Amino acid sequence: MAEILKQLSDGLARLTEASAASVVRVEARRRGPSSGVVYADGVVVTASHTVEWDDEIAIGLPDGGSAAAKIAGRDPGTDLAALRVEQPGLRPAPWGDPGDLTAGHLVLAVSRPGRRARANLGLVSVRGEAWHTPSGGRLDHDIRLDLGLHPGFSGSLLVDMDGRALGVGTGGLLRGTPVLVPAATIRRVVDSLLAHGHVRRAFLGIGTQGVQLPAELQKTVGQPSALLVFSLQPGSAAAQAGLLLGDVIAAFDGQRLRHPGELFPLLDEARIGTEAVLTVARAGQVMEIRVTVGSREDDDS
Repeated sequence: MAEILKQLSDGLARLTEASAASVVRVEARRRGPSSGVVYADGVVVTASHTVEWDDEIAIGLPDGGSAAAKIAGRDPGTDLAALRVEQPGLRPAPWGDPGDLTAGHLVLAVSRPGRRARANLGLVSVRGEAWHTPSGGRLDHDIRLDLGLHPGFSGSLLVDMDGRALGVGTGGLLRGTPVLVPAATIRRVVDSLLAHGHVRRAFLGIGTQGVQLPAELQKTVGQPSALLVFSLQPGSAAAQAGLLLGDVIAAFDGQRLRHPGELFPLLDEARIGTEAVLTVARAGQVMEIRVTVGSREDDDS
């Protein structure tokens, strides 16, 4: 047993040393530094909620030096921010796919809250499919960790026991719960931030709440509840399509809608510019309204 523990200990030490070469310190807020991971040459990804200003950001390098950085873009929905760093020769993390990760697997978090790297060993506590965060972003995997939240954790590099960079850690999406933002999400979001400075999201321009339908209407639409439109943004896709305050939406392209949480996942970026058919009840009559799905940038939310 002692030999097994020694091998594990030595392996974790080597893994930490190798991973730390791609982890930097990010000084972009008053409360203290966070961590960041080298995404590509000259680009660092970190947690958006830890970046309080857009320029004059200081990056603490693995060799003990420092470099200046500016924000290229941020996406609060996934809690990611991309920084352009004026420093050549940074070592990108060996990004991998956490698709085979499941509850119970060990994960090593490597952060840099100070000059030196810090390592924390934890477990995957929850492993689910793609999900939408409370802030409106889509993560390709729902991976939550049983791992202590220490200062500087957000923006840390999370690796598996094979040294694959699975993603970036954050404590900013679910209060008090460490979340792994997977590599696939990082690629999609950071590439968009570098190209456009923001992330586009599908947008109808309505506010809804779930309502119980009258018995007769329940029989007509085949469901007990639907979404009441209580706000409508002027000039939005929904307004242009003729949707009105007080309308009740029962389905989006045939997908039944009984509470607001069922609509949001259908508004993926791929839906921008496409036509959707809304099944709407208005004054007791059921009709179909065709809407061309619009877009919203992350700073509009």
